[in-house]
Amino acid sequence: MFTPIIRIVLVIVSLILAVLFYSKGDFLNMSMSLLAAGLFIYGYFKYGTVYTAFEQLKKENFKKAEELISKVKNPEKLSKGHKSYYYLTTGIIALEKSEFEKSYSELIKALSIGLRTENDKSIALLNLANLELKRKNFTQATEFIERVRELNLKPLVESETNRIEKEINVAQHRL
Repeated sequence: MFTPIIRIVLVIVSLILAVLFYSKGDFLNMSMSLLAAGLFIYGYFKYGTVYTAFEQLKKENFKKAEELISKVKNPEKLSKGHKSYYYLTTGIIALEKSEFEKSYSELIKALSIGLRTENDKSIALLNLANLELKRKNFTQATEFIERVRELNLKPLVESETNRIEKEINVAQHRL
């Protein structure tokens, strides 16, 4: 959940405390400080900045989300849960930039790995439906909407589902 700069600061503070405790002969607290530093370093490589970037997406701050997600250098080394949110975040960012192929593959990866909540699954499916709507692939968009309808939806997701479904129907009638 921490940005890389905050993690670095926390590691430095932990190491300084460890040296301070060592100089006082307090080996228990020194060990705890070294353990804390190790956990901050481990957390950086295991979890990265994925959730922080995802939170920025929820606030529709795409630029900050892209900046944070780009700090993850090895997404394949992330834990399973964080990896799925990494792909969800990069997929939504790619859709925002109209990179449809990348967006599709990233969102499908996120769904196949598994997202934690039904709401997050519905967000991924809605973005896929929106993507297919932009590609004018209305049957595939409708299939994604049907999959969204199978989930327990929150009111905001429900209204967005209705909006996209209406757009699909209007676009199909134009043809």
